[in-house]
Amino acid sequence: MDLSRWLAGRRPTGVIEGAVATAGFHVTRRVNTLRWKRIEVLRRLGIEVVIDVGANKGQWAEEVLKDGFQGKVISFEPCPEAYAELARKVQRNRPTCLALAMGLGAEDRCAEFFITEGSASSSFRQPVKRTAGLSRSSAVKEKREVEIRCLDGVMKESGVAMERLYLKIDTQGYEREVLRGASETLRRTDAVEVELSLVELYEGQALLPEVWGMLTRAGFRPAWLERGFRDPEDIWLMQVDGLFVREEAWGASSRTEA
Repeated sequence: MDLSRWLAGRRPTGVIEGAVATAGFHVTRRVNTLRWKRIEVLRRLGIEVVIDVGANKGQWAEEVLKDGFQGKVISFEPCPEAYAELARKVQRNRPTCLALAMGLGAEDRCAEFFITEGSASSSFRQPVKRTAGLSRSSAVKEKREVEIRCLDGVMKESGVAMERLYLKIDTQGYEREVLRGASETLRRTDAVEVELSLVELYEGQALLPEVWGMLTRAGFRPAWLERGFRDPEDIWLMQVDGLFVREEAWGASSRTEA
């Protein structure tokens, strides 16, 4: 086959998509990803502080910094093993990064924390049998009492409550409680990135409709949804990642750019 003739008249993106599809993969433009939408929101809204709730080992925060964010990053992680790695990464980054060994919830207290084989699945809620069956990393290996604080109280103590905020929540079924303890902080927050569950993966957790409703009532609109966790052995979608933006803040930024 004459490759030059075959390529003639074809869009470069079409050629790439075809080749990748043949190999069993799918390619999309960067602008059609949650990561790119996050970059757009951080830049356009002039976000000064990113709050990473459920930071695990700092993977998400590292991505944000790699993508050019220059402000402060405050990370919360209650799992001792994950926090140890998170703290090491914070020391290697910049003085504007802060890691706190605690969970966030609706009130200040101590609570039982379920530590799973894979630390990213650990939660203040116990995984249901279905969850453990879907992934070995979700099996509980240990329980510990850990500290929970309300985000509102922590932000008051931090001295950054008046700055432009971006809130990310990835707490394995504890999203409702985090939001209940952050009512004042939410009023100063321009965007929220959150993991939304479509089915119960942790006992008593809030599902997508409830968390979605809490955010829209607080003045946020959905800006992007991206597929998250799915049943690896079936067709069912279990979780999606959502980006919600305060309509008032986005409208103000649009007028400024115009």
